[in-house]
Amino acid sequence: MIQKRLLVIEDDTNLTLALYPALSHTYKVDTAKSATSGIRKAETLPLDLIILDLNLPDLNGTKVVSYLRETGINTPILILSGESGLDRKVDLLDVGANDYVTKPFSLAELKARIRVLLRQSSYPTRSNLVSGNLELSPSTRSIIREGETIELRRKEFALMECLFRNAGKAVKREYLIEYAWGRSQSLRTNSIDVHMKSLRDKIDRRYDQKLIKTIHGLGYMLDSDKPKTRLI
Repeated sequence: MIQKRLLVIEDDTNLTLALYPALSHTYKVDTAKSATSGIRKAETLPLDLIILDLNLPDLNGTKVVSYLRETGINTPILILSGESGLDRKVDLLDVGANDYVTKPFSLAELKARIRVLLRQSSYPTRSNLVSGNLELSPSTRSIIREGETIELRRKEFALMECLFRNAGKAVKREYLIEYAWGRSQSLRTNSIDVHMKSLRDKIDRRYDQKLIKTIHGLGYMLDSDKPKTRLI
């Protein structure tokens, strides 16, 4: 079974240190101490759930939820907050949060809420991502370009998915590595370049328009439009 991946965005180090071991036995857990760092990871990592503190030092959690939803990120979001007012909870649910836990809380309750949200999101509407003349199919792990289906190996697909979700923007090498291999993996310097060459051979070699660009000193970019969702 593929391990679910959670992102905890929380500036309270003591709380993060308590949550990490409690959750990492079951899930792959990433952490961020600020809204800025959390948003960046939410945009680049394949997450199954975001646990978000409401009061962050650089940006209010409500604005983080709004931003993620406006940019098309539909990952379930579980809010942590010391505020217990009903109006506050309603406001957060209205802007796109999925659930709300009031501090202090028990780990048993938090784990139960996590299980419910993951279960609810485990049967999503099937959809592909479309950008220009490319279509990415998560269900078949393939790319469709100008009507031709191009099957990809697991790491190739992960790299392409990361580029696809960030189409038109340069993606740093370290983010691509973390997306495809995970933070704990150490790679030889040229490993990602070998995989990217294979990906280019499949995606670009037979076409005049080359879509996968090298951004020297930084990483790679998919030279295409921001992707849209197509239900299938």
